[in-house]
Amino acid sequence: MKFEMSRNAAVQTIILPCFTQSAAELAQKIEALRHAALLPYMGSNGTVTWFYSRNGEPNLLLVGLGEAEKFQPSLVRDAAGNAGRALFKDKQGTALVSFEALQCLPSPGLSSLLPDMLAAWVEGSLLGTYAFDAYKSKKTERIDVDIYFDCEILEELRQAIDLGQIRAESTMWARDLTNEPPNYLRPRDLAARTLQRFAGTPVQVSVYEGEELQKRGFTGVAAVGKGSIHPPVFIELRYCTDASKPLVALIGKGITFDTGGISLKRDNDISDMRMDMAGAAGVLGALDVLVRSAAAANVIVLVPSAENNPSDRSMLPGEVIRYANGVAVQVGNTDSEGRLILADALVHAHRLGAEKVIDMATLTYSVVGALGTSIAGIFGNEELVQSLLHAGEPFGEKVWQLPLVDEYESYLSSDYADTSNISSGNGGGAIMAALFLRKFVHPSLEWAHIDMNGPKDCSSAKGQLAAGATGWGVRLLASYLMQ
Repeated sequence: MKFEMSRNAAVQTIILPCFTQSAAELAQKIEALRHAALLPYMGSNGTVTWFYSRNGEPNLLLVGLGEAEKFQPSLVRDAAGNAGRALFKDKQGTALVSFEALQCLPSPGLSSLLPDMLAAWVEGSLLGTYAFDAYKSKKTERIDVDIYFDCEILEELRQAIDLGQIRAESTMWARDLTNEPPNYLRPRDLAARTLQRFAGTPVQVSVYEGEELQKRGFTGVAAVGKGSIHPPVFIELRYCTDASKPLVALIGKGITFDTGGISLKRDNDISDMRMDMAGAAGVLGALDVLVRSAAAANVIVLVPSAENNPSDRSMLPGEVIRYANGVAVQVGNTDSEGRLILADALVHAHRLGAEKVIDMATLTYSVVGALGTSIAGIFGNEELVQSLLHAGEPFGEKVWQLPLVDEYESYLSSDYADTSNISSGNGGGAIMAALFLRKFVHPSLEWAHIDMNGPKDCSSAKGQLAAGATGWGVRLLASYLMQ
C-alpha cells in the first residue's frame, strides 16, 4: 500500500468513515448518496457498506466508527483495517479517504486530531491486511493499492503518515517473528534475525551463548535451554542516543517453543507454543520503531531465549538454580520456565545501570482466565503502570492492573532453596508469577511486568488484527518511550 495526500486524485473508491449519528446525514451532503437509503446502523463500529456506482463515478465505502461520544483512536485503526480488506476483496486499486463525516467529533475537534487520524489509518490499513503466507505454495493474492487522504498537503501530515507506516511495519515484523514455525526460529535464528534487522543502525547488539552464559550469571537461561540440541542465547541490544534520559530496560521472554520440558504439557494441541516468544518479538519491535523513526532514547533491550524440550539433559523438577543476585530457586515445575529466564534479565538490567525496567511475557494461562484474550495483565510501580496503560490506549493495546499480594508470597516457599518457581496455593497464578519475578528486581528500580498471553494472537481477521500473531505491545512500548 502507498499513502499520499491529495484533494484531486482520480480514484475507484471514496472511503467515508462515519459515526452512527452521521451515517443517515451523509445522503444530504454527498450528491452520489442523494437517492440512497442510509440507516444509522451503517455507522456502527465494525460495519462496512458498499455503494457501487453505475455512471463512472467512484464507488463509495462507508466504514462505521460507532457513537461519536465513545470515539477513541483505536477505532480508526480498526475501521482502516476493515476498509483495507474490503478494498482487496473487491480489487479496488485506488481509494480516497475523506473524514468529512466526522465533523461532529468532540473536543478538541477534527482539525487538531488530523495528524493522529492519518497515522492511525495508515497503521490500521497495513495491519488489517497483513498475512503470513511465507510457507504456502499459493501466496495470498494481492493487488497494489494507492490510498489518498482528502486533505491539504502539509509537512506535519506527511510526518504522521511516515510514523504510522513505521509503527505498522515494526509491528508486522514482530508478527512475522511470532508466527514463524518452530523449526525455522530456534534461539540462534532469533539472534540472527535480530542482528540482520539492526545491521547498519546505531543499535549495538551482543549475543551470549555457550560458556558465556554461565560466566555472566545467566543460570536460568542455561538451565531451561540445556535439554534441547538447539542451544539457548541471551541477546542484549543498546540504543542510547540521549544520555540525559533515564536508562530504560525492556525485557522480552524468548522461549521459541515450549513443550513444558520434563513437566510435559498435556494439551491436545500445543502448536501455538511457538508463540511463547511473543514478548521478545514485542520488545524487539518497539526498539525497531525507535530506531527507524530516529527517536531520542536511552534504552537497552534484553531477550533471554531458549527452547524448552525434554531429553536426558533436561532440567529436572526439584533442581536448584542459584542466580547472580544470590537467590536460590528450587524448580517445582519445568513448565514454569519463562520466569526462570526473565529472572536473569531482571538481575542483568540492574547491573547495566537501568533506572526503569519493563518485562513483557506470555507468562501464564491464569491471566487469560482473569482478563480474556483482549487484555494483558500488568503489575508493578503505580506511576509506571499508569503511564503504560495510557500509552497503549490509542492502539487498542489494553492492560489492566492486577495486585501484588504480599501475603501470597509464602506460597512460593521451598524446603531446599530460597524460593520455588511455582505456588503451593490455589489460584492466582499470574500474581504468583509476578511475585516470583519481584524477587529479582533491585529495590532501586521502577518495575512493571506485563503478562500478555491473552492478546498475543487472534483467531480471525477483524479490525486492525489479522489471523495469527498480533504483534501486541510494540506500539505501546514505543509510544511510552517516545513520549
